[in-house]
Order: sequence, then structure tokens, then C-alpha cells
Amino acid sequence: MDLLVVGGGPAGLATALHAARAGLEVTVFEQRAGTVDKACGEGLMPGAVAALAALGVHPRGHPLRGIRYVAGPHRACAPFRAGPGRGVRRTVLHAALREAALAAGVRIEHRAVRGVEQDGHGVAAGGVRAAHLVAADGLHSPIRRALGLDRPHRTRPRYGLRRHFALAPWSDHVEVHWARGAEAYVTPVADGLVGVAVLTGDRGPYGDHLAAFPELRERLAGARPAGPVAGSIDRRIICSP
Repeated sequence: MDLLVVGGGPAGLATALHAARAGLEVTVFEQRAGTVDKACGEGLMPGAVAALAALGVHPRGHPLRGIRYVAGPHRACAPFRAGPGRGVRRTVLHAALREAALAAGVRIEHRAVRGVEQDGHGVAAGGVRAAHLVAADGLHSPIRRALGLDRPHRTRPRYGLRRHFALAPWSDHVEVHWARGAEAYVTPVADGLVGVAVLTGDRGPYGDHLAAFPELRERLAGARPAGPVAGSIDRRIICSP
């Protein structure tokens, strides 16, 4: 085998798809079956939309014309110059990439990998050998730890929480709302669906964090939540991206 990709999320599948299009024999190991949801902003910048189109991947979503920053009465708007971005549910993006990878001949196996061995002929992981390995197994990568590449971090953790609301988007921009110690990212991902992600340094329920953004809370008043709250933690982030 030419390439083993550990991790079958969007990053791993895009890597596998590029490699398969270049003529390599590729296998992806992903321990979870089906499409996987997780807390993220779900917005694709124009460059990402173009890169996916070049791979023949066109996930459905909602066009984004730019980013608008909101802090109380203050507004700043930054329109995209290279064409529209796209708000896309992570599950929709994952499914589109998975379908394209399978169509390109990539093998996808549901298998966990905890260790890697390397020698002059390549790598061995998960019971197979390959000339090369790409670790795309997430923020808390077991492969990174197995290779001794993890390093301790002494930064304050940041918590990400995201929920979808059944609500018609009120803007074709990603909105970034600022409050003391937190930011909220609003991304339209479909004609009747808006994702609201909160990034903060403080633990607490999603509703409590949302209360720090009165204008946003007013926008969402009466809107039906379209699914549970998803969360993640990153101990490496000390400021918003």
C-alpha cells in the first residue's frame, strides 16, 4: 500500500482523495462508522469551496458573502473578494467527501490505530504496512502521542459549544459576536438552519454562555433548537482563531 491515512474526517478524506487522484493506493482507517458530527463553526472560506470543487466535491449549504463582527453598537463587515464561501453542516461535508473518496477507489475501514512502527521500508500500523502514513486523527491524536510528538501545554483551555436552530438565516455573512471572555459564531448552513457556536474560557451550560450576547439571544428567541449541544475542548488555544 502507498498511503495509510489514520482518521476519516474531512481532513483525512480530502488527503486520501488527493492521493488517490495522484494514482496512489490509499486506505483510510476510521474507528467510527458513518458520518461524524462534532462542534465546529461549519463555515467554508472561498478558498475551501474552490479546493473542494477542484476535487469534484460540491456539498450543499448556504452561500456566505463575508464576515460581520458585532460588539454592542459597533459593526465591522469584511466581504469576501474571491467569491462566496459556504455554510455547510459538518455531516453533509463529511458525507460528500466520503462518497468522493470511495468513488476514487479509496478503501475505508473502521479500525482504531493506537501505535505506529517505522523502519527503512515504511510504517506498520493497525495490522497493515504502508510506504507512508498521514495522521489525521484529530486534536488529541493517538498517533501523535505514539510517535512522541505530544508536548505539554500550559495555556488556559478554551471550550467550544455549538447548537443548531431551526430558523431562516437573517444574513448571508458569518456573524462574530463579542462579549467579555467569549465569542459567538453564527453560520447559516441551510435555508432554514443556523448554527451558533460559542468559544469561551469558562465552563458552563450553553444557555448561560448565550446569555452574554443579548442581541443574539433576541434573534434566537422562539427558535426551535434543531438538535443537542455539541462541545469540545482545546487546551492549546489561548485566543480565538
